[in-house]
Amino acid sequence: MRRRLVLPSLALAMAAPAALAQAPADNRPLRVLVGFTPGGSADLAARTIADGIGAALGRQVIIENRPGAGSIIAATAVSRAEPDGGMLLFGSISLSVLAAVDPALPIDLVNDLVPIGLVAEGPNVLVVNPQLPVKSVRELIAWAKANPASFASGGVATTQHLAGEMFKEAAKIDIVHVPYKGSGPALADIMGGRIEMMFDNVSSSNQLIRAGKLRALAVTTAKRTRQLPDVPTMVELGFENFETSVWFGIFAPNRTPKEVADRIAAAIATALSDPKAVARYEALGMDVLRSDSPEKFAEFFRRDVQRWKATVARAGIKVEKS
Repeated sequence: MRRRLVLPSLALAMAAPAALAQAPADNRPLRVLVGFTPGGSADLAARTIADGIGAALGRQVIIENRPGAGSIIAATAVSRAEPDGGMLLFGSISLSVLAAVDPALPIDLVNDLVPIGLVAEGPNVLVVNPQLPVKSVRELIAWAKANPASFASGGVATTQHLAGEMFKEAAKIDIVHVPYKGSGPALADIMGGRIEMMFDNVSSSNQLIRAGKLRALAVTTAKRTRQLPDVPTMVELGFENFETSVWFGIFAPNRTPKEVADRIAAAIATALSDPKAVARYEALGMDVLRSDSPEKFAEFFRRDVQRWKATVARAGIKVEKS
């Protein structure tokens, strides 16, 4: 279920200085909308690259959180913005999932946004409140079969939501989905004992795990992640093909001129070529992704939508809006 994108980025990195030099200067602040609350994985990933993009473009980059509806509120705002490079969306895999499962969205995510460049990828981890009397996935399943239980997510149709639905189906347990407007408030309720579990991104939960405020039971990558080397994978525990990781990328409004898209893509490539940025993403539990060009990212995005359509159909997952 998890597909890692490894594409050649040398040509784009070499072309970046030329693209930036040839484009006309734009001194306006660049607003980048994030569809989730501050402190979550999407917010952290966006802020990690913001200064690098700003330096490459010679512009101030302002991160603006517009949480809600699995990032559709932010995506809709960007889709309706002027296509002049003044407003962008820091999107994630939730866009692919939403495009796959919800035909009644207010916008066409595939056609109303222009993919500009991939940025990073991070694994999910199953976390519970440390006071819950379970120390393994098997114990969690047994507990959930004997007690009313719920799982949180950062929004409807996010990978956190889909991972929870997959777990519910595979483990044959009746757990209730409780969507939030981002990982931050969801994790707060888990730590507060109001929700039992969540498949969260490692980037937003790793420090809480290390501090003993959350207990990690399993990760959703094919192999164990270097951030949590002692935590087993869902596949190791017998959940075949249970792989869900989160990618992040930058989108612009439809009809954005190619020269504007290419200039922003070049700035992303320049920012991601900085070893300090790579190290910061690794510290967050993420790996840098590079899509080579807006066209390659668009191709990747279309494939990812089709992948999730097939996954949802195969698993019989029903996504009900809350």
